[in-house]
Amino acid sequence: MSIQKMKFTKTSTSRDYLDEMLLRALDTKLLDPISSDDLLRQDEEGRTIEEDNVYADYINNFKNMAHGIGLEIGKKKEAEKSYTLEEIEAFSKELANKLELSSCGEDVVLTSDDQKALDALSECDFEALHDCHYINFGLGRLPLESYKKIELLRDRKFDLCILHSNSQYHWVVYATSNTFFAEVRKLLLSLYLEEIRIPDIDVKKVKADYEEKLEDIYAFCLKNDNIYRLYDYVIQDGDTYQIGGFIPAKELDSYKAAFKDLPVEFEVLEPEEAGVKCPTLLKNNWFFRPFEMFVEMYSLPDYRDFDPTVFLGITYCLIFGIMFGDLGQGAVLAIGGIVLYDIMHFKNKLIGIVGRVGIFSMIFGFLYGSVFGNEEVLTPVHQALFGTEGKLVEVMDAEWTTRLLIGAVMIGMILTLVSMLINMYKNLRRKDLGQVLFSTNGVAGFVFYSYIIAVILNMLVLNNSLGNLLSPVFIVPLVVIPFICFFFEEPLGHLLSGKQVKPSEGWGAFIMQQIFEMIVIALEYVANTLSYLRIGGFILSHAGLMLVVSVLMGMVGGAGSIIVMIFGNALVMGLEGLIVGIQSLRLEYYEMFSRYYDGGGRKYEVLTSLE
Repeated sequence: MSIQKMKFTKTSTSRDYLDEMLLRALDTKLLDPISSDDLLRQDEEGRTIEEDNVYADYINNFKNMAHGIGLEIGKKKEAEKSYTLEEIEAFSKELANKLELSSCGEDVVLTSDDQKALDALSECDFEALHDCHYINFGLGRLPLESYKKIELLRDRKFDLCILHSNSQYHWVVYATSNTFFAEVRKLLLSLYLEEIRIPDIDVKKVKADYEEKLEDIYAFCLKNDNIYRLYDYVIQDGDTYQIGGFIPAKELDSYKAAFKDLPVEFEVLEPEEAGVKCPTLLKNNWFFRPFEMFVEMYSLPDYRDFDPTVFLGITYCLIFGIMFGDLGQGAVLAIGGIVLYDIMHFKNKLIGIVGRVGIFSMIFGFLYGSVFGNEEVLTPVHQALFGTEGKLVEVMDAEWTTRLLIGAVMIGMILTLVSMLINMYKNLRRKDLGQVLFSTNGVAGFVFYSYIIAVILNMLVLNNSLGNLLSPVFIVPLVVIPFICFFFEEPLGHLLSGKQVKPSEGWGAFIMQQIFEMIVIALEYVANTLSYLRIGGFILSHAGLMLVVSVLMGMVGGAGSIIVMIFGNALVMGLEGLIVGIQSLRLEYYEMFSRYYDGGGRKYEVLTSLE
């Protein structure tokens, strides 16, 4: 519906409160900050803050370490205490050393049974096992038959304990003196022992021992990293430190309230006074909000411009509905899109668009009398409501083919005229009278194109009841003069704005260039108008595809026809729906946006934390 009003605010404080001020600004999630370099262009006496961010590397290291012990880090939002860089470095090295031990042999893939055996052995403490000076330990899985043979040994030089078993193996740990370890190991290997390395440390124990402190130090580092990243937006002017940016005007009071207990000063300016480009934040109601995605894909409007979302939403739904008219299929799209996007709150705006175009598909599907490709089910309804002999619109009737194609072109002409009116309104706001009066999308273009429409209607629909519109009385003011305006658009625009009328490249080069430009303009009017034929073409294409589905249903018959109906409708909704959606967007971008929309806006992006 519109572009939200913005305010530019500068927030200042002393060095003692700078970090807290920056964190408060971050927490508001309202400030779209301006870089310190852009702020310095407005304040030549200030300077940037240049401090190395030592916390970013620690954050990455701690993330990797946490992953190594299976810990999902980042749950704690606020550290319980502060840490010096020496304390952080010492902890990082200590944990790294622990994990370096546990990483040995990580290329061996353990089964769930192997892990159960290790879990059972971990109660003895892996580090304690490795620290034994006179006893050596081994671990592995032993076939059940081999274990029976061990029980028959009379002179065993080792002790053996079963940790875990399944239908094929015992997972055992054996202990023996250093003197006999090689002999015992050789014996067990001959009995098909499959060795498993005993880890140097218990990762689960490491996780339990270090989790709390790791979370706390990570939260502390994250907080300080956010502060250092915000220094890129701060300028220092003497003893004052300042951050500036844009916030929605309606949120100004809540933004100020976030700093109520800090010695902070505010300077609020209108966007035009800021001296930097103001971001654009679109504001639309629930129906049109998903179509903001298409506007952003093309380019956001400039803050001082207008929001085309509503016009795009209406025309896109209209064009899609005309080309994809089916009451049943439209209902599926509408219900699915609205339930997922508006009720279940899926974030993908494309789903919301599907729901909205589905409503228009239902409307035109009702007018066409089509329900899941069945072209006869609504005939009695049309006869009762509209008093027709058959359906209101017989899409598959040969007599309707020409009407549909002509109607598609007429829709395109109307949309083109509306696009020209929007362009004139936009340039009036900019006080660019040259574009308003003389351009192909201004008054001159509107007069010329309206005349062409009148001529076509008079010839094809009204049987020349308006008289001879091709006489010089009409051609001179409605064709010749507009083309003269197109030809001299640049000099005439300069004349109105008080600039130099003579073209910079000279009159000779200008005239030669404009001759070719006039040819291009004439071809563009024809090409752009005929481009809307695709609307009528897809009406016929959709009806034809559903006719194929109906024929296949009749050929299969019985329960198989239901399967064909479901599969055929799903295929048409998927493939043709995608094609129609793309073609509708093409008409929006190339035939309408090109006439009235410039874009060039900057997206409103608020400060957010690293997480």
